[in-house]
Amino acid sequence: MMKTIIFLLALGLSVSAQAVAPQESVEIASGDKDACILIDRIRSFRVLDNNTVVLLSMGSREAYLMKLGMPLPELKFAHRYAYIDRDRDGQICGRAGDRLIVPDASFRVPSTIMAMTRLDPEQVAALEAKYGVRLTRKEKTGQATAN
Repeated sequence: MMKTIIFLLALGLSVSAQAVAPQESVEIASGDKDACILIDRIRSFRVLDNNTVVLLSMGSREAYLMKLGMPLPELKFAHRYAYIDRDRDGQICGRAGDRLIVPDASFRVPSTIMAMTRLDPEQVAALEAKYGVRLTRKEKTGQATAN
């Protein structure tokens, strides 16, 4: 029992140290930090880092930046994600107490969604450049659209 308590304390300290570590961020000045997306409209999920995720909507070209309150180190390697809709309105929102959890992880602790912002095409392009990921796809006309 004592070993378990010591392990949990050490894990808590390491998570706290990661949460406090300074990270440079792409400026997402415009937009509401409490944007929402219907859960059944989430088409894809792109992990940028342990605290940052981009959600892409089905049937539209909308992209949302989700910031988590606690880092989830297993997020990049997970095969499944679960959304916890705390107010049961069918949406995942920033600052509403909604959460994200990785059900495959051995240590299943949900992370609260601290902010969710709808992204414009310039912000999507800035995130692609910063993280070296592809969030958009090229159309036949050569214009980029949200994936």
